[in-house]
Amino acid sequence: MELTDEQRLIRDTVRALAQKQFAPVAARADKEYRPPVENLKVLAEHGYTGIFLPERYGGAGLGLLETVLVVEQLARSCANTAMLFSCTDGATPRAILQIGSEEIKRRYLPAFAKAELYAAWSMSEANAGSDVGNVQTRAVRQGDHYVLNGSKLWCSAAQVADVFLVLVRLSDEPGMKGVGAVLVERGAAGFSVGRHLDLLGLRGTGMAELVFQDCRVPAESLLLPSGRMKDLLQVLDADRITGNPPICLGLAQAALAQAVQHLKDRIQFGRPLADNQGLQWKLADMAMDIEAARALVYGAAVGLDQGRHSVAQVSIAKTYANEMAVRVTNQAMQLAGAYGLSEEYPFERYFRDARGMSIGYGTTEIHRNSIAREILKGNYLT
Repeated sequence: MELTDEQRLIRDTVRALAQKQFAPVAARADKEYRPPVENLKVLAEHGYTGIFLPERYGGAGLGLLETVLVVEQLARSCANTAMLFSCTDGATPRAILQIGSEEIKRRYLPAFAKAELYAAWSMSEANAGSDVGNVQTRAVRQGDHYVLNGSKLWCSAAQVADVFLVLVRLSDEPGMKGVGAVLVERGAAGFSVGRHLDLLGLRGTGMAELVFQDCRVPAESLLLPSGRMKDLLQVLDADRITGNPPICLGLAQAALAQAVQHLKDRIQFGRPLADNQGLQWKLADMAMDIEAARALVYGAAVGLDQGRHSVAQVSIAKTYANEMAVRVTNQAMQLAGAYGLSEEYPFERYFRDARGMSIGYGTTEIHRNSIAREILKGNYLT
């Protein structure tokens, strides 16, 4: 796919910025379990936050592919920054833009565009991950407020977010028919951010659980009434392309670059490891895997930008990118030998960060179900 001059400029500028300012502190964010939110401020200063938002809300009015390019380049230097960016420039502001009232749009979107507010998306519960229809956190209308009770798990950016899009059960209708969404601001009465969730990777994303105990939010905070989950799921498809897959692309590219440098520098039996044809083939396999994933992700982003919404194409791109990143980062660790296992080098961090991508945003198994369902329905034609 041939990028435009503007798209190449975005890609190259963000890559240089991230390499200079974010890469040197990426390991520290991981070790300290600290979200590097200051990096979002830097991106805002350079005009790279809110890029998909219309200009009337302070954005640049660009498409999904441009967002993919930014996230990909951020992840090459710091996956935690890429994840935080994809939260504040992802599903929550996109949902507000597409289905929110004008009042809600003007209240939040300009602040997201300037990185003055940070956003989070809260869907998962103990018994509701991929099964969105089993959401149990309840929102009951009482006068001019909704009262929320329940809890949420695995909320990325929870430690730093100011505005949370929360999926809730609004009625007793079964499954997704009774599910809607409300916006909850940090500091709302009865709302608390629970303990930090320590994970294998992406340790600097501020992931935590959310607790609602008679949490009261204004009635106008209702973003999506029950019975309209289809609208929100379309937002999710866009987010599944602009968040998770480009992070996988960036991590894999970083791992390949580090592996190449290691093989050139490491001398064994009197010559660089890079002279070994067997190891060269492994590099070639890694590069082919990355190129294939990039073509799928870019293609899905362009398809959505052009109004060709394909559930199968999104799921194929997401699943392939997930599994590609695990393969490539694992191979990079192998090529680095014992150095690949050392926390003094980035190889093991790349692998840890990549591994969770196959679970987040819908597991690869769930996406395979979606792909097969679209094939059987005749909605996917080769």
